[in-house]
Amino acid sequence: MDQNLVLNKRIPVFKSLSKYPSVRRDLALIVKEDVAVQAIISCIKGSAETALQDVIVFDIYRGKGVDEGSKSVALSLIMQDDTQTLTDSEIDAIVGRLLTLLTEQMNAKLRD
Repeated sequence: MDQNLVLNKRIPVFKSLSKYPSVRRDLALIVKEDVAVQAIISCIKGSAETALQDVIVFDIYRGKGVDEGSKSVALSLIMQDDTQTLTDSEIDAIVGRLLTLLTEQMNAKLRD
């Protein structure tokens, strides 16, 4: 086995598990058809929200109730703090900031 291949790999870094619970919030966003789902994920993950652990897309819908030329992207935001249990108001504030960011950068709207 070539040692250079082993040396060029990223070595996993240990991160301790939080003793505080994670929280999941689901959102459905309306975006233009040409907005890539990966761009939405990158926008969210690129935010300064340190409690945000993961973003999972679980549905993309086009059809009745969604304007022509648009799509609905449903995603889950997984949040967790390493120092405390997140309160509802803290979670709502994080989601609000992310929605503002998505509106500004992706012209996204929260689906009714």
